[in-house]
Amino acid sequence: MKIEAYLSKVFRTIRRFKLVEPNDRIFVALSGGKDSASALFVLKKYIEENSVDCELKGFHINFGSPISNRVQEVVEKQAEMAETKLIVFPLKNIGVSLADVRKKTKRPLCSVCGVLKRYLMNKVPREMGATKVATGHHMDDFLVFFFKNVLGQNFFWISKFKPKLESQHPKMLCKIRPLFMVGGEENRLFCESLNVPFIEEDVCPYTYLNCRIDLKREKWYRIIRRIEEEHKNFRHQMMTSIIKMSEFFTTKNSLKECSICGEPTSQEICGFCKLFKLNKDKNVK
Repeated sequence: MKIEAYLSKVFRTIRRFKLVEPNDRIFVALSGGKDSASALFVLKKYIEENSVDCELKGFHINFGSPISNRVQEVVEKQAEMAETKLIVFPLKNIGVSLADVRKKTKRPLCSVCGVLKRYLMNKVPREMGATKVATGHHMDDFLVFFFKNVLGQNFFWISKFKPKLESQHPKMLCKIRPLFMVGGEENRLFCESLNVPFIEEDVCPYTYLNCRIDLKREKWYRIIRRIEEEHKNFRHQMMTSIIKMSEFFTTKNSLKECSICGEPTSQEICGFCKLFKLNKDKNVK
């Protein structure tokens, strides 16, 4: 893979959807993996090459699990190589434990973890002055999300399949996905070309709890790759169509503030508070 072609593709997405603008304060959510690392490095390079007057920082959540410190070491090396300030938020700062909640809810731990990360990735950067949060979600991720949601008839989620999600509430940060039009393997090759360290995709902070990673997602990746082998540019053509469909399904969310924590939510009580602040109250539905 030619790095120039990769960067050109990502830069085109950044320019077209105005992912980076003057006076932005962008926090890149870093997990230690190749995708979030790629997002950090391409944004850094785009900002430098285009002399954009904005701030770029890395943001990492330390879950406090047995392997979290090892993951944090990798994230620290990534931020150091990118010459970017890194902010680490220890989960213990808010007094919650995924392991404890897992014992008190029937929801899969991956689902609980998702609620936690979405909450903290919006709240903490916002309180530190961020205007946007960047993630490493890539083309293959969105194709899998798309097919799974269509099969499940969850058409509302298609409205979120776009490179930029504008804020719909004063407390909701704008979310950007610079890797929207490149795949996971391209991100891997990009990191390897720069000798950027990264952990493998299946390294979960809670593998010691014997939690299963989403194996179905890996099967979807293989299916998509096989289709791509038969139909050149299948993924790119699908992503172009998905962007158009996302506009068709776009709806205005009626967000309000959680009655407990004050964070934006469509419900009276946000998902975070239901799981973490009220998990001891058996009467809360």
